Amino acid sequence: MTTKTTRAASTAATTAKGRKLKGATGRTRNIRGTDSGRFAKVLKDVLVTVPESDRDGFVTSVVGSEDELGTALWGREPSVAERRTASLENLRLEFEARRTVLEESLTRAEVAELLDVSEQAVLDRLESGDLVGLKKGREWRLPTWQFNPDAERGFVPGLAELQQVFPGGVVTLSSWVSAPSVDLDGATPAAELAAGHVDRVVLAAKSLTAAAW
Repeated sequence: MTTKTTRAASTAATTAKGRKLKGATGRTRNIRGTDSGRFAKVLKDVLVTVPESDRDGFVTSVVGSEDELGTALWGREPSVAERRTASLENLRLEFEARRTVLEESLTRAEVAELLDVSEQAVLDRLESGDLVGLKKGREWRLPTWQFNPDAERGFVPGLAELQQVFPGGVVTLSSWVSAPSVDLDGATPAAELAAGHVDRVVLAAKSLTAAAW
């Protein structure tokens, strides 16, 4: 290891063994226990400074094993009951988001009237991916964010391309396109699509897929 890495490893090893560390104010605090948040931060910050080839030895010298390091950083593994409760809560939130999207959606007849086309034409565009929708029972509902009177055809372009790269379904997509995006300089993806900046939005969606890996 380099001198810098060795020094960092020594510091982390000291904190990991529960010894007292003197802060900038001169106060002595125990890193484990009441200051466990700082303990985790020290370990995380130090680990990224260790060359990849040295990390196994570093982990062993600090906390004994990668499993122990994981526990030190993130806490104990949740129980089966805790995981089930968390999963159920996540599902509830996702279904609440679905209900919100449906409430803010239009029927095929309403879309046909807005666009001055037949209901069959609306269905054709759903099937081609030019429009997106959710089924409520046997009927389609189309989120309102995709319709814009300033757009050439009355709806935002590029949805077919966007759906090919976006890592989620219509509910997640509806949330994403309606929120300001750092990748789009604070504009919403829906606004950028309406302005014809399809390539920018598709690139921003691709970055979401990359981040997931």
